[in-house]
Amino acid sequence: MRIQILNNKAIGIIPICLVFFLGACSTSHRAVDSRSTVIPKNLYTKPSNQKPEEGALWPGNTRGNFLFGDDKASVVGDIITVTINENASSTQSATTNTAKDTSLNMQAPNVLGLPSSLGIQNFLNMGTQFDPSVNATVANSMQGTGTVTRNGTLTATISAIITDILPSGNLRIEGRRSVTVNHEEQIMVLRGVVRPQDINFDNTIPSTLIADAAISYRGEGVVADEQRKGWLAKVFSKVWPF
Repeated sequence: MRIQILNNKAIGIIPICLVFFLGACSTSHRAVDSRSTVIPKNLYTKPSNQKPEEGALWPGNTRGNFLFGDDKASVVGDIITVTINENASSTQSATTNTAKDTSLNMQAPNVLGLPSSLGIQNFLNMGTQFDPSVNATVANSMQGTGTVTRNGTLTATISAIITDILPSGNLRIEGRRSVTVNHEEQIMVLRGVVRPQDINFDNTIPSTLIADAAISYRGEGVVADEQRKGWLAKVFSKVWPF
């Protein structure tokens, strides 16, 4: 008897553990780790100790010493300022109208040489004779209308670092910014590929000129937590059939 009671308790504990397990699986993880570095240190170009040549006016690294040259970002580790001004809007609408009418009229004046009433004058005690004729009408119609409208605007400025130089000469950039105010953390991440000739003389570039751009702006904290469903509500949302 005691073993059976313990088994019943164990069976009752299993659904509770399963609910907690599903709730733990349904929790969302951060898509961005704001504490990690943007690029590893081994990607930065190390300055080389160049020996001055005999008769040279500028010993060592001469980058940026050209009179008619510019000092735009061009190597891994340089910084580019990205002006984000994204406006996206879309509208979709659909209208459906269908109609179908079907009618059926079938009569049998004679059945195997006999009259259609088959001699039955009081069919089912209704006081009328038997009539095998069939007359049916079916009408079906449907009307549907749907409209979807989405608008999104993001305006910001973020500095990005050149992480790689592609064989085509284009620059791969990545930028990350994290601002924490009163335990509420706002995280912005930008990744993409830019052309060196699109970079302005002041090392700025608009986000509209970034290829393969991925821009993420999200928050973590009290306000963000209140905008999410609880773990139990997520479980019921996944298994609720209606």
